[in-house]
Order: sequence, then C-alpha cells, then structure tokens
Amino acid sequence: MSSMGLLSIPSSLPTINLCLKGKVLVRVDMNVPIDKAGGKILDDYRIEAHSRTIRYLVNSGLSVVVITHQGRPGESEFASLEKHAEALSNYLGVDVKFVDDVMGPRAREEIGRLGPGEVLMLDNLRFVSEELIEGESQKLANTYLVMRLAPLFNYFILDAFATAHRSQPSIVGFPYVLPSCMGLVMEREVSALGKVLDTRGVSTVLIAGGAKVPETVKTMKVLLNKGLVSRVLVGGLVGQLFLALKYGNNKLLNGIKAGQDTVNDALETMKLFDDKIVLPVDVVQSNDDIADPMKAQSNVDIGPATIELFNKHLASADIAIMTGPLGLVEVEKYAVGTREVMGSMVNNAQFTIIGGGHTIMSARKFGLIDRISHVSTGGRAFIQFLADPNLPGIRALEISRSRFWV
Repeated sequence: MSSMGLLSIPSSLPTINLCLKGKVLVRVDMNVPIDKAGGKILDDYRIEAHSRTIRYLVNSGLSVVVITHQGRPGESEFASLEKHAEALSNYLGVDVKFVDDVMGPRAREEIGRLGPGEVLMLDNLRFVSEELIEGESQKLANTYLVMRLAPLFNYFILDAFATAHRSQPSIVGFPYVLPSCMGLVMEREVSALGKVLDTRGVSTVLIAGGAKVPETVKTMKVLLNKGLVSRVLVGGLVGQLFLALKYGNNKLLNGIKAGQDTVNDALETMKLFDDKIVLPVDVVQSNDDIADPMKAQSNVDIGPATIELFNKHLASADIAIMTGPLGLVEVEKYAVGTREVMGSMVNNAQFTIIGGGHTIMSARKFGLIDRISHVSTGGRAFIQFLADPNLPGIRALEISRSRFWV
C-alpha cells in the first residue's frame, strides 16, 4: 500500500483535556432509531459511543450535563429522552439523572444541584423551537436556550459530530460564549475522516448507497473532482436515481426525493466520470425477481451479478468507504447485497469507514462492526465532511478558540 499521511487534529480545535473544571455542558448526538409503536430504542450505538466521552469527564470529577435531540416535531421518532438516560446509565455504570425540562426553572435548578462526578440529562432540545433555527454563532448565542444555560457552566464540549453540519444554537451558539472543545467522538471523527482527505496515490473506493440522495450525489461529485476516490460503486436510492437517468427508466424515479439541482449534478457527474462510476448491472425487484435495470419496475437490492462486479473492484482497494446500504436492509432478504459487499470491503481494504444509522445497524447485525477501521456516528455530517470538512460545528470551535483560548 502506498504511504498515506494521517491528517492531524488542527491546532485550532481544542481537545477535551483542556475542558476539565467545574460544570461542563456536553452536546452529544443520541438521535437513535426508535420503534414507532412502543417507543423502544432499536439501536443504541451512538449512546454507547458518547458514553466514552462522558465517562472520561465523570472520572475527571466534573459535573456533567448532557444535551441532545431526538427526531423532529411531527415525526414518529420525536420523543422524550428518559429512555436515553436509562441506556446511558447502563453504559456508564452510574445513575444518570433526568429532568423533563430543557431550559426552564426545573432544568436550571437540577443543574445547580449537580455535584462532582454526577451526570444529568436534559430533555429533548427540539422541544425548544429555537433549536430549529439556523444562523451564525453570534446571532444564535442570543437565543434564550444559550442565554439561560451558558452562565451555569465553565465549559462547553461539542461531541455531536453527527449534528456538526447544522448551524443551530446548541451546536454553534454555546461556543461563542463559553470556552469550548471537542469530545472524544468528535476528535476521532475528524482524525479518521481526515485520513481520506489527506490521501493521494492509493486506491480509494466509495460505496455510495442509502437514501440521502442530494447529499451523496454532491459528495460523489466533489470527491471525484478532487481525485480523492478512484471508483464509486453506487446502490440504494442513490443508485436508483443514476439508473433511472442512464436508461430513461422513469419507474425507478418513484420514491426518490431529489430536486432538479440534484438531477443535474447526477447527470454532470455521470458525464464527467463515466469511467469511475460503477452502476448495478442487475437489481432485485419487490416481487423478488432479478431484473435488468433498463426494464426494472422497482429496486430493493442489488442483484448477484452486481455483487460480483462490486467485489472485484473492492479486491484491489486500499481504502473503502460505505455511506449507506445498497438495498432495503430492514427486510432480511433484501440485505444480501449490503452484507456481501460490506464483507468484501472488510476482507480486502486495509482501512475501512462506514457511516449512517442504517449502515451501522447493518454492520452490527452482520457481525462486522468490530472489523471496521472507523465507524462514523454521522449520517449527513459524515457525507458532508467528505465533501467539505469546514462544517458549522468545526467553525464554531475555531471561533471559540479565538475568543477564549488564544
């Protein structure tokens, strides 16, 4: 394998060992898949990942207040965080207190009572409408959320890489008024993903799947333009869009959320990088038949010929990245393509990265999670970082450094 330079953490991003005094406010991303009927947490990987940062802080004798969100208003996964606090307690081995308030008198009272080595989780940030506002750090520092909570803390720790692509009060507002640093999850993400951005002269294969079509198409275009990937293997709804455009098969456009800008990006990317984009040569339809993409009525997985084709490209990969599943992995019989290709990826590539909730769930289900070099907690953030590492959360930490650390 050719030599690869590991992107070091920029000196502009303070790390967690600097934020060790008094009370700390920790923004994590514990937005997890939840069963629509019973409200049960279906996969707690993100909770487990962030527990390492929180344990480090607890062991350092700090008073730790955890904030996160779950779902969006109006969605089935929009819920209170009481079960998240229970799950976090299990991973930490200490009782995590919970208050069903975010910034009101009860929340502030509980924060005031919190002693060294204790952990408190506030309720869903998105119960506060301000949290859905996006803007610049200075503006969002003037929201009630930030103004009411910030004076209660010595430091702010941003560990929510998965939400770092959003310029919301809990991500960019607190760093403007508090000395801030990265948590352990954030630090690992920046370091591991930076390895891809700091690489030249090796075979890097991107497996572009999943349902985040606009973001993934944009990322494909940027990475190919920059010469950071040598091949893109396309599946999932992203692949469905490319197949529909290539063959003029409008039936495959059903269920794809992609505006004209995304369609134009996909067409331009296919035109410029036709030799580097590998599309499915057969697909599994919803009636379980294997079909030619030119004539397919639907697409719920890649077919056996495509699995073989993708695996040939992975056989010579130094780095392999998977951004989303290649089929409807929630249904066991349509998870075959994702399982086979992910297996080939870990068996062949020397450095592997996966990201996104359904991809992580799949890796755990297939028993491959421990063989992945880096598991990114981010979905959209993971994809957007590869296209442009200057995420709002990272910019906010740089602003905090200039205001408090220099």
